Amino acid sequence: MVSPVSFAARVWLSAFLLAWGVLRLEAQPGGPATYYTLNTANGLSSNRVLQMAQLADGRMVAYTGGAVDVYDGQRFETVAIGRSGWMPLPAYGGHTHLYIDSLDRLWIKERGRMARVSLRTMRQDTLSPGTFGRAVHDFYVDSRSGLWTVTGDTLSCLGSGLRLVSPRGAGRVQDIDVCGRVVYVFFDTGGVAGYGPSGRLLSRGSPFAGEEWRSYSSTSLVVRGADSVFYQVRMGSGGSVLLSYNVRSARWRRLMECPHALHTLIVTAAGTLYVTMPEGYMSIDPATGRRSHYAALRLPDGTRLATGINTVCHDREGGVWLGTYDRGLLYTSPLSGLFDTSPIDIRVSPILASVYLHSEPLQVGKSYGGRVLMDVAPPYLRRLTLAHDQNSIAFRFSTMNYVRPRSTCYRYRCSADGYRWHTLTADSAGGLVDDRGALYLPFVALMPGDYVLEVMASTNPGRWEGCDVRRIEFCVLPPWWLTPLAVALYIVVAVASLAAAFVLYGRHVRRKAARKAREEELMQRVKTLTERLSAYEGDGRVVLGETTGDGGQGQQLSPAEAEFVSRVTALVRQNMANQGYTVEQLASDLCMERTGLYRKLTALLDKSPVAFMRSIRLQRAAEMLAGGGRSVAEVAEATGFGSPGYFSKCFQAEYGCRPSDYLQAENGRKG
Repeated sequence: MVSPVSFAARVWLSAFLLAWGVLRLEAQPGGPATYYTLNTANGLSSNRVLQMAQLADGRMVAYTGGAVDVYDGQRFETVAIGRSGWMPLPAYGGHTHLYIDSLDRLWIKERGRMARVSLRTMRQDTLSPGTFGRAVHDFYVDSRSGLWTVTGDTLSCLGSGLRLVSPRGAGRVQDIDVCGRVVYVFFDTGGVAGYGPSGRLLSRGSPFAGEEWRSYSSTSLVVRGADSVFYQVRMGSGGSVLLSYNVRSARWRRLMECPHALHTLIVTAAGTLYVTMPEGYMSIDPATGRRSHYAALRLPDGTRLATGINTVCHDREGGVWLGTYDRGLLYTSPLSGLFDTSPIDIRVSPILASVYLHSEPLQVGKSYGGRVLMDVAPPYLRRLTLAHDQNSIAFRFSTMNYVRPRSTCYRYRCSADGYRWHTLTADSAGGLVDDRGALYLPFVALMPGDYVLEVMASTNPGRWEGCDVRRIEFCVLPPWWLTPLAVALYIVVAVASLAAAFVLYGRHVRRKAARKAREEELMQRVKTLTERLSAYEGDGRVVLGETTGDGGQGQQLSPAEAEFVSRVTALVRQNMANQGYTVEQLASDLCMERTGLYRKLTALLDKSPVAFMRSIRLQRAAEMLAGGGRSVAEVAEATGFGSPGYFSKCFQAEYGCRPSDYLQAENGRKG
């Protein structure tokens, strides 16, 4: 155990050094000049900031207990953290700790529990005891984004299969990190154990002698610095202690001891340590041991703010962010004041802050026209696919140049306008860069196609080499009637139509040839019929049906027989229009029996009286059609047929063509 005298001596020595550091600060004009405030009036969800971190693109993350706020240099985007969805971590007894892994997930550890937020979708994920498929007592993310679970005395690296076993008596795991190919595990006993790639224990060490570790066993925070050095803040009943551990020499150093709590520890790229405490924060040079305590902070209006600091974060632009108990965020920059117009030259990166569709901001996961256009938050957007009627889009970019935003300039090029670089500042025409350093790029009425947009940001319009390039691909789809499938369908329809046209043309040609053949046949029939009618009228021979006077199939009648046929023909012609003139009436007019008339006509002409009468009527009909001036219906009525349809049927059966065709042929012949 540590003796009361030695412990009291260390407390008084720490208090003296702390007071001396404050006096040194007041005597030095080189301290931070101005702290700018970001709080609920600027969109922060709460003025109580528990922990902070910086993302790879420069944005700042603040955890307020009830929400996660992400700042892009212009505004905050907030994710509320619900009471549900937390996972128990029974072995974790420390304060708030944030981890960010390679999948852009923010892990939030609080005493005895853990939550997770997807920064890509800006939504809280639901965690449960079964999230990792087994019981987990604690969880860590190392500086290389390796995920570690702790169950009992076993540590497992997710995805790698590496399993480590805590040495006997090492105590409870409090931190894990990696340096080179060695995994270092820090325990509540103050010890550290180094493991090789195979999981074999390589080394062990401790900064404490005997039971001294019990005074600093409550919490631990480890950060990795340059030159293979780990820095550790430990707290407990004995106050706080700041340690360093050199992995090359396996040696510990005590950098500072104090009786009060030290909250957060960070190390800058230059090797300076920042430690927060209830009375402000302290910067420490580990090489010289020089410390500066900042308890009262000066604001832009000249007033001084004395407040407790929960957390500190040093951004890559050289600025220092402080999270307070009740004043929100405080920020100081190594740059000159807000109203200084002298040139500055710091590295900034373009951050895609918003995407607008027809002047309305796109929302993550929302359906537009039946499709989700953006399934990740704008800073993580790489490609965007739009419908043909969604072809007016705009992109809004920001940078983390929050002290001198008007000095931000941008360079962009897009395949929509020839892919030429354009440089824009707040003084450029068109007002695409506003006084807050935000760039607004609209693209209106885009034609269907693929586009590429590249944007760079800088504070020096003459320096672009080495600047980060933000690349976004977006595509405007053609309307359905111009899609490849539709074009293929058009080709198929065109080919089918052409084939159908050829088929129809061939059919038309064949029909035309067939019609011409029928017309020629019809003309031949008409010619034959005309000749038969002329022969009948010229020499008195009977030309009915297939009976001709040329000795072919007909026969020459005797004078008495010819006279009989002429009488029959005359009677039929006389009663031509009388539809009711029957064979019985014809036989009566000839003073003959019906059967006798049947036998005689059949013997002479090989026709029944009905067929003979029909033939006479049809001959007369043909004469009337050939004479012209009458329609088929009129001729049918004039020759004693009951209907034009029956007449047409009989005419075609007698002469091989319809009356209308015969009439048309006759008209054509005469014309």
